[in-house]
Amino acid sequence: MAPQQPSYQIPGREPVDSFTDSSYWQQQYNREPYYLEGDSYEDFDPAYRLGYGARRRHPQHDFGSLEAQLQQEWEASKGPSRLDWNRARHAVLRAWERGEPHGI
Repeated sequence: MAPQQPSYQIPGREPVDSFTDSSYWQQQYNREPYYLEGDSYEDFDPAYRLGYGARRRHPQHDFGSLEAQLQQEWEASKGPSRLDWNRARHAVLRAWERGEPHGI
């Protein structure tokens, strides 16, 4: 039996596996109005993670008050996603809205 790893969280960072909404979005992303033929889930995943995490970090804020910050975070964290902010914004907002008011 392998020893259990201690549970340690770096303050201010979400655990790597904390995106519990992933399976929902994998099933839903291609039904969203912003989806275009040829888009993949991998394009949207970082946007959903950003919206999900932002909602949990800033429950007292509205999306509009954080949008400029979220755009900067998107540009820094989108990885290989092919989406620019104008397209990613819709997915970030949907994940934000799905997390209201106190998570899923």
